[in-house]
Amino acid sequence: MTKRSHTLRLLLLLLPGAGYIGLFLALTLAMTLLQSLGLFNFTGASRLGMQEWTKVANRQTWDSFAYSASIAFISAFLSLLIAYPLALYLRGRFIGKSFLTALMRVPLFVPALVAAFLILNILSYHGLVNEFLLMLGVIREPLRMTHDDWGIGVIAIQVWKNMPLQALILTSTLASIPNDLEQAARNLGANGWAVFRRVLFPLSIPGALTGVILVFIGVFGDFSINTVAGPLYPPTLSMRMFILSKSFGEWGQGASIAVIIIVGSLVFAWLYTRLARLITRGYVT
Repeated sequence: MTKRSHTLRLLLLLLPGAGYIGLFLALTLAMTLLQSLGLFNFTGASRLGMQEWTKVANRQTWDSFAYSASIAFISAFLSLLIAYPLALYLRGRFIGKSFLTALMRVPLFVPALVAAFLILNILSYHGLVNEFLLMLGVIREPLRMTHDDWGIGVIAIQVWKNMPLQALILTSTLASIPNDLEQAARNLGANGWAVFRRVLFPLSIPGALTGVILVFIGVFGDFSINTVAGPLYPPTLSMRMFILSKSFGEWGQGASIAVIIIVGSLVFAWLYTRLARLITRGYVT
């Protein structure tokens, strides 16, 4: 079998799955982009131009973008800070490892909307945390931890929901690092911190990169959690997109917001990948 025929066979095998996904993804992206340019308007006349972008280029869109980006950034890196030490701990062998790993996977099977309502009962104005603090006398009146202007409740829910994903990715990445490298470093006189800084951390950067990008993209385009626990203003970009398209029938403006979400996610992924490469190159040199 020639190399060309082998490649053709692989493409034919991948076509039913990858072709189906690629086709609908391409059609959806093309439709969204054309709607943002004024075409395929469901509720009005279609006219090619930048009028839809002109309408969404305002302070409200910028506030939604800044809020969505900050919540996604904080949630992604806070999840990483919690998941990384946990992944290092799970790399070893200890009693109860299987139970702890199974317990970590529970949030992955809980839908985002259900998770929001679960944690809302804990962080709400008369939730478990506030009632407990009032009982201890730590506070005199309940604290507002949901629907707050800073999005603290949203961050707490997002971290609880996404931290296990990052931990599992990092655990798999760290487990794939050969123990021979760590033993060789220790034989050369490296202590625990030097082994982590020179061996484990550089080789685990791809896993951290994947986890942070996945969490950022998911949180940046989140709708359900912010609907339940987010502030009244500003709404997230996805909420603003829904309001413009479904409530006001402005499908072109909604498509423009969708393009902003897509481009923003791609730009973050590109910037974070570049940063990870610079850090890795610094370790190599």
